[in-house]
Amino acid sequence: TALTLDMSDAGAATLNNGLTLTDGNITFAGSGHGIHLGVTSANAANLLHDYEEGTWTVDLQDSSGNDVTLNGSINTGSYVKVGNIVHVSGYIVATSLGSASGDLQINGLPFSIPGSYHFYSTLSVGYAAGLAIGSGTSIQGFAVINTSHVQLTNFDATTGTTHMQASELSADGSMIFQLTYAVA
Repeated sequence: TALTLDMSDAGAATLNNGLTLTDGNITFAGSGHGIHLGVTSANAANLLHDYEEGTWTVDLQDSSGNDVTLNGSINTGSYVKVGNIVHVSGYIVATSLGSASGDLQINGLPFSIPGSYHFYSTLSVGYAAGLAIGSGTSIQGFAVINTSHVQLTNFDATTGTTHMQASELSADGSMIFQLTYAVA
């Protein structure tokens, strides 16, 4: 039997040996549905129910909300969300520190980080220029739970990890970064 239609279950179809679409997409008529992957029975752990791609506006501020002025044609990041995992990337170039003076934060993540300790994740900076910090110092960050921002940090062998200050970024400082984090 190649195809079985269960009319007692509103016409639920069972195929005996796979499904191949020669063209087009699979679209669900209602929201909240997905595809169970790698299992023979439905369970929530294997349900792919969300996929999204997009852009987000990267904002750099100190912890008091004072903005660092960024080059507006560069401060757009991109993201991919698969299930409850979000991967963001961005490139920012400062044009002025403005009145920013405290701990630096990247704000405006496309999805908020839930409020449980296991949702912390780290930001990786692959390139940075225009920094007023010592040699041998690296820039990182961590996603702060219950927010949609990343606290920037720096590390050196002498002082360990500290919050990055606005004074440690020059008026034309820049960085390229990425972060993968979980959402609820």
